[in-house]
Amino acid sequence: MNYPTRMASKTTSTPQNQDLLLQYFLEQFLGAPELFYEFLFTLQKKLELGRKKTVKEQLAREYLRVLSPLCERFGMFEEKETLDHLCFRIAYPTAYREVEQVLSKYQKTAEHTIQKILRILRTLLKKEHFTCTVKGRYKNVYSIYQKMQKKRYVSPIALNDIFAFRIIVKSNDAEKCFEIINLLHDYFHPSVDRFKDYISVPKVNGYQSIHTTLRGVIPDFDLPVEIQVRTEMMDGFADRGIASHWIYSRNKKTSLLTEPERKLLDHYTSLSERLQQERNVYFFSFEGDINKLPEGSSVLDFAYRIHTEIGNHAEAALVNGEEQPVHYRINEGDRIRILTAESLQVSGQRLSCVHTSLARRKIHEYAEP
Repeated sequence: MNYPTRMASKTTSTPQNQDLLLQYFLEQFLGAPELFYEFLFTLQKKLELGRKKTVKEQLAREYLRVLSPLCERFGMFEEKETLDHLCFRIAYPTAYREVEQVLSKYQKTAEHTIQKILRILRTLLKKEHFTCTVKGRYKNVYSIYQKMQKKRYVSPIALNDIFAFRIIVKSNDAEKCFEIINLLHDYFHPSVDRFKDYISVPKVNGYQSIHTTLRGVIPDFDLPVEIQVRTEMMDGFADRGIASHWIYSRNKKTSLLTEPERKLLDHYTSLSERLQQERNVYFFSFEGDINKLPEGSSVLDFAYRIHTEIGNHAEAALVNGEEQPVHYRINEGDRIRILTAESLQVSGQRLSCVHTSLARRKIHEYAEP
């Protein structure tokens, strides 16, 4: 349970590292998704009960930087929102208070407007004989902060920046969602650039919904209103996330599985088995980038992965600050710097030091006869 925290805290924040971190977490938790919940629960307890302020601040910052996006990729929406709020308050207390003040002030002035929009939407849908629930919720403090940062506080916070209305169709008929969207677009003025169809093309984490932003919902008041339309099944998925659905599907009797649950179970069981067979080791370069090689790989394998010339002239390596020979087998979380010598000649004896086919091929190619 310590490796995920180590991996998250050591890495630099680049798209490539984020992708490798996602692969790492998949390999760690996909075989037993319950462990991901346990890991997040343990992290939350450390943040709530820990006494060392500096340790808590570092954990909170690393969660927001690395783990929060990963939670979204895993579909851990409820856990993400809880930890986002907690970590934001610990890591950036001044910014947290500023956003809370903005939100508190807005809640007092906007409550009447929100209730009026809810009445308008409910009345319209009832009139058109749609059986659905209409509700609204404030976005979490951290997501509002991110939005304010993106706008650089230039434009005022609007309703759609901090509040979203949700229309949940009682039947699990996705076509009803599109019918409701067409109705809303007929009655009000949609912002074309804000329309997103995650039903036809779901997010990577399986999230499905249609998002639109409307103007003219309240007559003579040009207020942008964000609307999300989804079925009850999609809403349950959005609240509980993909991991909880997979756990539920695994524990449910096969004869009682719905077709979507069966597909989900088959997909992730297959992916879990494939990842277990691959058995990779994740480690760091000296600069803090994450790397992945098959389990059993040596620092010489890593050298050839970087570049042929580095592999050919690799003499040793600094591993976690200590010098190691080129046959040293890489362990999870190692930090490695390859040491080279220009005078070094490639020898066939080095074949016993490597594990990957790439490194073996390069040694055969460049070894002196």
